[in-house]
Amino acid sequence: MNFLRPAILLNLLMLVTGCARYEYSIASPDNLRGHIGTKTDHVVTVEPLTYRFRAVDNRLVVRIYNETEDAIALEGERSTVVSPGGQSHPLRSQSIAPGSFIKLIFPPIRPRLPPSGPTIGFGIGARVDARDADCLEDQSVSAKPRYLTMYSPDEALYWDWDGESEVSATFNYRRGDKALQHRFVFHRQRMK
Repeated sequence: MNFLRPAILLNLLMLVTGCARYEYSIASPDNLRGHIGTKTDHVVTVEPLTYRFRAVDNRLVVRIYNETEDAIALEGERSTVVSPGGQSHPLRSQSIAPGSFIKLIFPPIRPRLPPSGPTIGFGIGARVDARDADCLEDQSVSAKPRYLTMYSPDEALYWDWDGESEVSATFNYRRGDKALQHRFVFHRQRMK
């Protein structure tokens, strides 16, 4: 039974310390200040749009609803997010049809390239690809590990939000021939 004590202590230590969990708040504009948690949406209306904010997996999810009769375009090339390091990042342009919404995630989730070829892992399961076996028979192809880097012309779209800090966002919209601009400052706070 003594061999169980270290395992129990390790599990308790992991349970007590856990991973850092973050939630958010709107710091600016003053009239829209409020806490953004994980259980319910924090709803803010800035005419003509309604914003629904929620913290999900340590990210800020922003859903922007268009409840008008007109399409409204988020002009990504004119909109910016200033990350905690002070760097400006563009957003993707998106059209919000009447009665629909768009979703933004801060920080944006980077695309991932799944591993290709034979892999070694821990857990249950295995994966063998016939293409990999063919490559290994060809002596002109090295069986050494392959390292892949993804380059994207959209690399400026991706940024990180570490620790407690602030991010500002300026959303520029077009509704017909009318331009709209909404600005927010979000604060990221560690929860206990």
